[in-house]
Amino acid sequence: MMEEDIFAGYGVFSEFEDVQDLCVTWRCHIDDRGEFPRFEDVALGSLGALADDLGLIGQGRGGDLEIYYAGRSIETWLGQELRCTPLDSIEQYCAGSLRDTMALATRRRAPAMQVLHCLRNGLATSREIVVFPLSNKKSGTVFLLFSRERAKAHDIVDAIYRATDGGLVTLAAVQEGDGSAIIDFRLLSLNDGAARLFGGSETELRWRRLSEVAPAFLWDGALTRLIEISRNKRCDEFEVSAPVAGVARHLRLSAAPMGNDLIAVTLTDVTRLKSREEYFRLLFEENPVPMWVHDPRSQRVLAVNDAAIRHFGFSRDAFLDAALETLFDEKEWSALASIDGGDAGPSGDRTWSGRKADSQPIDIELYARSLDFEGQSAILVSVVDMTEQLAASERIAHMALHDPLTGLANRAQFRMRLAAGLEALRPGEALAAHYIDLDDFKDVNDTLGHPAGDELLVAVAQRLAEILPPGDLVARLGGDEFAFIQFGLQSQEEAAAFAEKIVGALGRPFKIGGQDVHVGASVGVAVAPMDAKDPDALLQYADIALYEVKHEGGDAHRLFDSAMAATLIRRRILEADLRDALTHNAFEVHYQPIAEIESGRIVAMEALLRWNHPVRGPISPAEFIPIAEASGLIIPIGELALRRACAEAMRWPASTRLCVNLSPAQFKSETLVQSVVDALEASGLPANRLELEITETVLLEENRNNLSVLHRLRALGIRISLDDFGTGNSSLSYLRAFPFDKIKIDRSFVKELPANPQCVAIVRAVTGIGQCLNVATVAEGVETEEQLAHLRKEGCTQMQGYLFARPQPAEMARRLFGALQEDEAAAA
Repeated sequence: MMEEDIFAGYGVFSEFEDVQDLCVTWRCHIDDRGEFPRFEDVALGSLGALADDLGLIGQGRGGDLEIYYAGRSIETWLGQELRCTPLDSIEQYCAGSLRDTMALATRRRAPAMQVLHCLRNGLATSREIVVFPLSNKKSGTVFLLFSRERAKAHDIVDAIYRATDGGLVTLAAVQEGDGSAIIDFRLLSLNDGAARLFGGSETELRWRRLSEVAPAFLWDGALTRLIEISRNKRCDEFEVSAPVAGVARHLRLSAAPMGNDLIAVTLTDVTRLKSREEYFRLLFEENPVPMWVHDPRSQRVLAVNDAAIRHFGFSRDAFLDAALETLFDEKEWSALASIDGGDAGPSGDRTWSGRKADSQPIDIELYARSLDFEGQSAILVSVVDMTEQLAASERIAHMALHDPLTGLANRAQFRMRLAAGLEALRPGEALAAHYIDLDDFKDVNDTLGHPAGDELLVAVAQRLAEILPPGDLVARLGGDEFAFIQFGLQSQEEAAAFAEKIVGALGRPFKIGGQDVHVGASVGVAVAPMDAKDPDALLQYADIALYEVKHEGGDAHRLFDSAMAATLIRRRILEADLRDALTHNAFEVHYQPIAEIESGRIVAMEALLRWNHPVRGPISPAEFIPIAEASGLIIPIGELALRRACAEAMRWPASTRLCVNLSPAQFKSETLVQSVVDALEASGLPANRLELEITETVLLEENRNNLSVLHRLRALGIRISLDDFGTGNSSLSYLRAFPFDKIKIDRSFVKELPANPQCVAIVRAVTGIGQCLNVATVAEGVETEEQLAHLRKEGCTQMQGYLFARPQPAEMARRLFGALQEDEAAAA
């Protein structure tokens, strides 16, 4: 393996070759059992030139992590000497990052890396930290730390200066000849925002006098103000209204002396703001929102618009003669002084009790802001009548906590009630979370349509509400998932009895659209405090129990136990191993022939994915394929298997086709068709030699889209076969929906031939359908001569099974072609 592949495989993308060398050294010292390299082999051999950038971290005597040792570069970074220093005693951000990186290295059993960004003395720097887990005889696992600052740093102050859109300029005083007085200023530095305001570029304007760049500053008094700021060493803010760079502008200047006759000035263009003030009265008068302006001291109304006159019913003269008390209920009078336009005032975050001219009470919200009105400070108030909206808000609050379709509590309310119930549990009390999933709801949606599905959900909600004990809660969590909180329990048996009641209630048929609909339900139960005391954990455990019920066929209930969690953990471990196997190309493809029943000639080879786990050995596809499908890994794994199988098929006789199974999950990928095309082009395999096998599930899920994908594949010349025929619910309708090239009879029907009359009848029916549709029929799982003879008698055209050959690795499968030719020659 190339060195670059080693550290890239660990996810360590360092700028430093030293890290790459450490990764190679670490990899080379992993023992045969996959244990971490020894401390002596890696750490001691890495000291010397790297000593300044290395440190060592492990458990101290108290069990907490300590920095045993760190080089000067790391000590400088952390700002302290490090010798047996507790990790928690360094800067929290750095300690947390080191903990996260060590945890990642431990979990992945490989080196791990993070890049930390720091801001010190106005410079933004980036520092790499790379952790190498090592074994140590005395203290178990220790961690070798590499830490070095990347070369480039960034001046934050300069970046802000350059990036801001506002004008920033530094002025240098211009003295009279004898230095007794300031007569002007030069532009020492300026950013792009200032250059735009002055009408030039930064290069053109730098070092020019302010009187040249903006002569209007002279007669508008700005220059005099700037001289005063420089002389008195005090900050000041003022405005200038004058043409600048030939454009009429109104600028606000914020100036601060910097010493040595320098002034920093911020320029803000407030031209538009001033223009808006001119339009204020027009907008105020014509605004459809009721508004008034009042004096905050006397609380007298100074101005009122037509909308407020119409809304409150007072005449304009009466309004202007009124104090605020006239517009409010007496209980509000003491709070009127708080309508001051301040950000922290209560005027905008409460509802006020107002009063119209006819004494009719109204609920109003006030939005106030301070302004200058005709030379005095005043308050502008906008009024929103909330009388009708308050009634509507109650409905909105209900919607926030309830499912809009069924009217039950939603997930948010369920979570709140569950948390509150757990908090209020007393000794000896228990509560249960019941997680409910309808078993066949998707079939109802697919066959009867979504309106019927919604009607069914409403009916389910009503039935659950009927069995709801007083004080308990039933909720719809989403889709076809419901949940109960059962309070006041004394034992787990009570929870199990109620779960059985739920299964029984939902097991009875529902009348939907004039017909009986059966769905059934699966229920997972977790009980607090025995299983968990945290609401999220409790619901997760109920979900795990529900998964077990669904896995066993549904229409039942299960109580959570720790073994279920262990099963879930094993599943997640296997998923992680699957990802690792995909990364390291650890899958194999075996091939099982499909032969003509009459001639015995091999007409096709089916590609079958195999995985030999490095620890557990061969793992059945029945175990790892569902996990790959659920996690989405089946898409890249399927593409890998397809490419490899197409390349292998080019080594077979040209008359032999390749059969590859497609998972329903692969149809969720928008790149499925393109991946098939790419595999054919890369291998050179003609499209008519590829046969893709699908199950009825492909057509059951996302029917229209999946049919479209199948037609696109068929248009390329690829053959499509229907696998496991007869094991689903709607096989005949799918034969009508798509012109399949082949039908495969499931092994469950073949294995009991000819003893089981029902299997005999099913095989006869399928072969008859194949003959009528002029498509091939393939019997799977043929193991005896007696089964083969019966299939031949029924007219089945092809067979596959241990009687002919088992699935074999590619090289062994290739030998079957030669052996078959020798048998034919001997028979001739």
